[in-house]
Amino acid sequence: MTKLSDNILYCDSMLPKVSRTFAPTIRMLPKGLSSIVTVAYLLCRVADTVEDSEDLPIDLKKELLNNYISIFKKDTIAALDKFMDGVPALPLKTADDDLVYNLPKILNVFDSFSPIFKKHIGQWVVEMSLGMKKYAQASVLKKFSFLGTMKELDEYMYYVAGTVGYLLTELFSFYSNRITPTIKNKLNLLAESFGKGLQMVNIIRDMTTDLRRGQSYIPEELLAKYNLNRKTIFEKENAERTQQLFNELIHNAIKHLDNAIDYILLIPKE
Repeated sequence: MTKLSDNILYCDSMLPKVSRTFAPTIRMLPKGLSSIVTVAYLLCRVADTVEDSEDLPIDLKKELLNNYISIFKKDTIAALDKFMDGVPALPLKTADDDLVYNLPKILNVFDSFSPIFKKHIGQWVVEMSLGMKKYAQASVLKKFSFLGTMKELDEYMYYVAGTVGYLLTELFSFYSNRITPTIKNKLNLLAESFGKGLQMVNIIRDMTTDLRRGQSYIPEELLAKYNLNRKTIFEKENAERTQQLFNELIHNAIKHLDNAIDYILLIPKE
């Protein structure tokens, strides 16, 4: 078995360990596209792991993300080496951390793709990483200085999820000649909303868990609108106002998910 084959097996084996939602659907894609989307997802996950780490100080997070961006912009061994030099600062605790430590294996598979696939994946991994660098937080500040407004929430969702919608559109369109330029244009109009809808579902579903770990994606603006804060939001006497806040987030999610359904229905059956 070749090194490339070993690394393909590594990517395939890691996907279900780091994804509850995407792994089953990625595996339903045509074989020639499945491995490409798998690697694209894992590369996005590497950036997300650095940004989300509770162990890395903010300056090191931004340095690592800068070096990660350079890997795709410069495409040199030196850029990868510089990133990997900083990786030991990330404790190896989870499957996500394992991805970061084994980035060279993922990039080995990435480098086997055609230049056009590499271009599209690199472009959107860079865009996502730039946004994650912008919104990266030190663990001690997460409770107090993350998202201030609904506009910031929308921008954050663009970087972490809307970019994935655009990335998938490029990969699907290049892979399938049944996606005409007209269909691709329609997909691009819905791509950002497609990603944001899935992210908003995650935010609503994981809200209590996130709050326990010192993270919150509820903008200060929305909390103030309903006279709540992150300590009082789940107190019994505030249930009615909390429900109103949730309803506003759910309405936002439904709007994006309606567009996500339209996006999916535009994709021709193979």
